[in-house]
Amino acid sequence: MKNFLSMSKSLEYSSVAIGKFDGVHIAHKKLFKYLDDNSCVLVIHKSHSKFLTPLKIREKLISKPSYKLPFKDIHSWDGERFADFLDKKLPNLKRIVVGYDFRFGKDKSYGADDLKSLFKAEVLIVPEIKIENLPLHSSIIRELIGFGDIKLANKLLGRNYSLEGGVICGQNLGSKELYPTINIKTQSFVLPGNGVYASFTHFKSRVFPSVSFVGNRLSTDRHFSIETHILDKNIELEEKTIQIEFVDKIRDNRHFENLSELKHQISLDIKNAKDILNT
Repeated sequence: MKNFLSMSKSLEYSSVAIGKFDGVHIAHKKLFKYLDDNSCVLVIHKSHSKFLTPLKIREKLISKPSYKLPFKDIHSWDGERFADFLDKKLPNLKRIVVGYDFRFGKDKSYGADDLKSLFKAEVLIVPEIKIENLPLHSSIIRELIGFGDIKLANKLLGRNYSLEGGVICGQNLGSKELYPTINIKTQSFVLPGNGVYASFTHFKSRVFPSVSFVGNRLSTDRHFSIETHILDKNIELEEKTIQIEFVDKIRDNRHFENLSELKHQISLDIKNAKDILNT
């Protein structure tokens, strides 16, 4: 995603949406519908955060041209400076679209309503959206994912939550004693609560039904791991990065007395995953 601040020329867009857009969830997509055909999206980006969707994924999910607006460079600006900046960068701007809770400027002292007095352009403020009586915010979705309520989180996202990670070596125990798994290490993503999930695993430009685990391996070495077992497939993996898409939680993480008990439980997890995924 290109840095909006470094764009040397004025851009000819007539409408713009501004916000963090982490998650690119249902409320964000509704906001984008108010943009015209000649529009762009400014993504206010804070570095060193745990994201629902890192920038490279956000760019794929946003249907309009999108640009990064680093928070560290603009957080101390007053409202007038922010308005002057947008006027110069987007001289043909006729509409600004933001959510009702949009804040900007030094100490976040300016709100969405302040935009109306600062800009000659039309300012459209999209009201709050609720699903199952929950306000649709990225922070709420983060909490749901962290609690393991992935099904409700997916409903608010409007898609299944997914994360990417680099493939790493595991214990080599699964293929010998249990079920073979692909182990990954990931950074910057919000992690689902510890447990076992019905999932889809993406690699080789294909999607495979799977059962995935997040948490400490309580029955073996107690180390934290993220691993996925591909259902009914023997996979020779050459990819360095894979994506896991979480559909629904099957059970919490727990300790088993021996590998035989653990293997039996995994077989039940696989059956449940197949039922959930309709495979």
